[in-house]
Amino acid sequence: MQTMMTNTGSMKTYQRRASALALVLLSTRSDHAESFGRHCIQSPLHTSQNDMRRTPITSSTTTTALSAAKKKSAEPKETETEIRDRILAEIDSGMRQYPSWISEYGEPQDEFLLDDDDDGAIDASTLGQWDEKDFQAKFDYEWDPDEGEEDPNNLDPAYEYAAPFQLDEEGIEVGYNPIFGRSNPIDGRTILNPPDSYVIDEKTRDDRLVPKEFPDGDIEIKANADVIALRKSLKIIETHTDPFLKMEVPNHMAKWHGYPEQLSYPKQDYMNNRFTKPEDVTDFDKLGPARARQVAVQLARARNNEWLPEGTSEAYHASKTAIYKEKGVLTGSTLPGQADPEVVAKIQPALDVLGDVVELLSIEADTVFRFKYHGLIKNKRGMSAWAGVLIRNCDVDCTGVVFETGFRKRDPYYDGGSHWYGPY
Repeated sequence: MQTMMTNTGSMKTYQRRASALALVLLSTRSDHAESFGRHCIQSPLHTSQNDMRRTPITSSTTTTALSAAKKKSAEPKETETEIRDRILAEIDSGMRQYPSWISEYGEPQDEFLLDDDDDGAIDASTLGQWDEKDFQAKFDYEWDPDEGEEDPNNLDPAYEYAAPFQLDEEGIEVGYNPIFGRSNPIDGRTILNPPDSYVIDEKTRDDRLVPKEFPDGDIEIKANADVIALRKSLKIIETHTDPFLKMEVPNHMAKWHGYPEQLSYPKQDYMNNRFTKPEDVTDFDKLGPARARQVAVQLARARNNEWLPEGTSEAYHASKTAIYKEKGVLTGSTLPGQADPEVVAKIQPALDVLGDVVELLSIEADTVFRFKYHGLIKNKRGMSAWAGVLIRNCDVDCTGVVFETGFRKRDPYYDGGSHWYGPY
């Protein structure tokens, strides 16, 4: 029994010790998280923890640890910004020091120091200040033709240029493709007599700065000048192989700056593309809202919205057929002509078979039959041949059958064409 009581007392003492140690560790967790380096400021709880290691934990020790933990929890907690500022202030005051391993990384400003400074580097302090005038400056490709500025794409008359198109031995344009068009990089902007370097060019050279190629009086001076003149007279186009295009491109070309992007359509006159005469136009601005609406309704109901006055469409179509009446020719039109009633009566069985597909217009030279064809264009030739066979089966001489379709050339609704692309 005495042994069991002794074990029970030891167990209670061990439990009190474990609970007190856990409270101390929890209270000192934040201090350990913020400390770094070799020196750190210990709180009173750190001291109490060290004392607890040297002295046995009793009920009074537990009470002291609990009271210290309560005081610690009652204090306001520091934010991350406050902890950072406090640590930096301690480093500046000398209470804290950098750890020993920080010296291996060096100072941050040393990374920006170069061993050899470039003497030709641009100093940012000498560039000046930006202001609104800098936005008014323009590049070479920025120009406004509306303000009368000169086109930078114009060729300089001081140089000679190659022909716009180069032809091969067969007379075909070099680099032309029927699908993709022209692809020859040598065009009308290729310079044949490019300028020399300003160091040796006759207009800009300075003999004091250029070393002499030959001594004074040397016979090679004239011979060399003749060779240079001959080379320039050949007007050989200097080229190089472009690594991307894999083809020869000229070395000297007039720079192409392009044209300004058209951001809007040009302004047109209000009466542009109208058939109404200026003196007959309706001025809706002078009318009131009610009267303007009334006049607009009247014009809409009269099918005249000041675009096509009455008789304009008829006059247009009459002008298309005026040439036939003027020349006395019916071929190519759908105008009716003369037809012998007896011949028409004989070929009536053939007309019954053809039905509404054709309409007899005239009989020319007694053996040529003109019809207005209403069928599909793709069947026009076959239908005309079949009509000739039907007419001959009626014991009527037929030397030709002409199917007239007017301006209709295709059947867009049947052959996949565009209905808005004429003429049809």
